[in-house]
Amino acid sequence: MSSKSLGRELNFYAVFGRIGIIKPAALFMVLLCGAWDVQAQDKWELMKNSDGIRIYTRMVAGSEIKELKADFEAKGSISQLAALLLDVPGQKDWVYSTKISTVVKIIGEGELIYYSEKSMPWPVTNRDMVMHVKLVQDPVKRILTMNAWAENNVIPVKKGLVRVQSSQVAWRVTTTEHNLLKIEYYAKADPGGAVPAWVTNMFLAKGPYETFLKLRNKLQDG
Repeated sequence: MSSKSLGRELNFYAVFGRIGIIKPAALFMVLLCGAWDVQAQDKWELMKNSDGIRIYTRMVAGSEIKELKADFEAKGSISQLAALLLDVPGQKDWVYSTKISTVVKIIGEGELIYYSEKSMPWPVTNRDMVMHVKLVQDPVKRILTMNAWAENNVIPVKKGLVRVQSSQVAWRVTTTEHNLLKIEYYAKADPGGAVPAWVTNMFLAKGPYETFLKLRNKLQDG
């Protein structure tokens, strides 16, 4: 990130952040990312409960940015969800604020590395990241788990973008007795750049909520 871009973001948040002009779309959690810290001391606090999607946050030791978890139910099958999660180019159709998403390397069945750029409204600089994904599904028990984490030495940092260096994601998916998918999602990430932690925390639910609405619709549409 250039000094000019850094100064632009700092000035934007300093001047407008405290008088309510920051739009939720400018904030982080556009990733579907970040694993939960089982060592965290704080209790989960409900941040948003709408359309059957519940989003919780809590502080975690060693970070000013809260971690997040979400849970909701959706129609569909484990294999259908797995296909959507591994369809990297298709992320732009349902993952919040995704501008570009491409496969970097296929490591094996259910495991890959991908690159993604996230759109941010002016004057916030776009973010990008390189994520390592590992997905395991059990079609008999109808269980799916997926973990993803940032890989920092795969693709050089690109000029004009802010690289997300710290991001972890975990999905836990089971099937209910009514044949619905019970989806649990955990996230912890740092957007980097000049975005203050208080700004990130304030709108932490925006990206996941929009993402899960679209994901549920895609699953229902088949």
